[in-house]
Amino acid sequence: MNTSVVEAIHQDLAAHLQTGRALIFVQTPDEEYLEVQLKLMAASMNAELWTWQINDGLIPNQGQPTQDPIDTLRLLQQSEQRPLVWMKDLHLHYSAQVIRALRDLYFQWRQSGGMIVLSGPNVAIPDEIQRETALVQLEMPSLSVLQSVVNQYLEDHDLGHLPERVLAATLKGLTLSEARHALARIGAHTSEHQALSYLAEEKRQLIQKVGTLEYIPEVPTMDELGGLENLKEWLIARKELLLSDDDETRAIAPKGMLLMGVSGCGKSLCIKAVSSAWQLPLYRMEMVNVFSGANGPPEQAFAKACKTMESMAPAVLWIDEIEMGLSAEGSSQSDSALSRIFAYFLTWMQEKPAGLFVAATANRIDLLPAEMIRKGRFDQVFFVDLPRMQERKEIFRIHLANRGFDPTLYDLEVFADSTKGWNGAEIEQCVVSAITSARLQQRQLELKDLYLARKQIVPISTTMEEQVRHIRNWAYERAVPASKTEEL
Repeated sequence: MNTSVVEAIHQDLAAHLQTGRALIFVQTPDEEYLEVQLKLMAASMNAELWTWQINDGLIPNQGQPTQDPIDTLRLLQQSEQRPLVWMKDLHLHYSAQVIRALRDLYFQWRQSGGMIVLSGPNVAIPDEIQRETALVQLEMPSLSVLQSVVNQYLEDHDLGHLPERVLAATLKGLTLSEARHALARIGAHTSEHQALSYLAEEKRQLIQKVGTLEYIPEVPTMDELGGLENLKEWLIARKELLLSDDDETRAIAPKGMLLMGVSGCGKSLCIKAVSSAWQLPLYRMEMVNVFSGANGPPEQAFAKACKTMESMAPAVLWIDEIEMGLSAEGSSQSDSALSRIFAYFLTWMQEKPAGLFVAATANRIDLLPAEMIRKGRFDQVFFVDLPRMQERKEIFRIHLANRGFDPTLYDLEVFADSTKGWNGAEIEQCVVSAITSARLQQRQLELKDLYLARKQIVPISTTMEEQVRHIRNWAYERAVPASKTEEL
């Protein structure tokens, strides 16, 4: 990778370079990105970059055996040169002699220049040298770095029709090597949709290793949502704020939204449409996996998932039925783990980086404490109500069209009027049942199939009338309607 891709030295590395730190541990899984950073540092120091690893020893070779770390550290103590030395995976070879030699070298070099950089995917600093060692956590390559990599790839492979910024956002959170592997999947005649799918495969593999997150590759377009005009306008107006490179604009970028409403009204579909509207990758946090214990203690699993999502920004994080995993019970003594996760989530929502948008759904928002839904954490609380007349007609049209039927052949006005109080899921099931009935009789879908299917469905607004009324009454003055106000 050409160092021109990187705009500047990472701010933490630059700070230690200016103060003459002689011993640094860099936590990063991306050695290639670290190498680029160290080359920039060496140039700033007007020094050479030397590297050591157990297989090859010290490079450049000094004419002495240096595969053993003790031999290398002794050689550096004796050398009159003050290079920048990168010792890869030295934490796997710590011994009393190695630790002592590192400490001696620190005191020898701290006044005369030179720097030892240790690295690894996890922090590994012995107690004996913790005070002498500076810790730098090198984040994954930034969006600007990835966009430069994408630009170079598209120039070399003549694929300029693909949107560089969208491709770079899809690669966010990957190492440089992983990003290159993903880009290599793109063919000369790949469409934008196919290209994003290829790049997303690398993200899916990465997310699978976390265990508590799921990558959602297929998302509907805004056109596949019936109605919800207020929500759509809100999303479209804020798209540029979220993706802006300007620091002042990013400071006011949206942090998240909370969707509440009657079950089956399309809250989950709305979350997916956010990803589509903003052309950002979508990830779902699986709270069941957080509490399963399979990924470690729940608090650690939750914090790890949040940190992973920070490296993915810009992105959309979906937390489904948030009241079930982070309800008001989180502040009680009944479950200490839930209480700690709840407290962590409140702080994290306040301080997470710009570009990471949290979209949560809730069936019973009244179960959530006030501190979770106050402004500053979620920008807006939308209420997804039972669909209105025009929305029901549009939902019928969408589900028929998606299954290959011409909606104009059916009297959708009549069906929309006769399904007052139905939610979107019930309308979809009506269409599915009607198509199934026609297929079983090996004939085309007819109006009578839709009529019969409609009679066989009892809407939730009838079976759970009291609960639905309670939710709607609670939301009337506490949330913004996702749809334009009109008669049901």
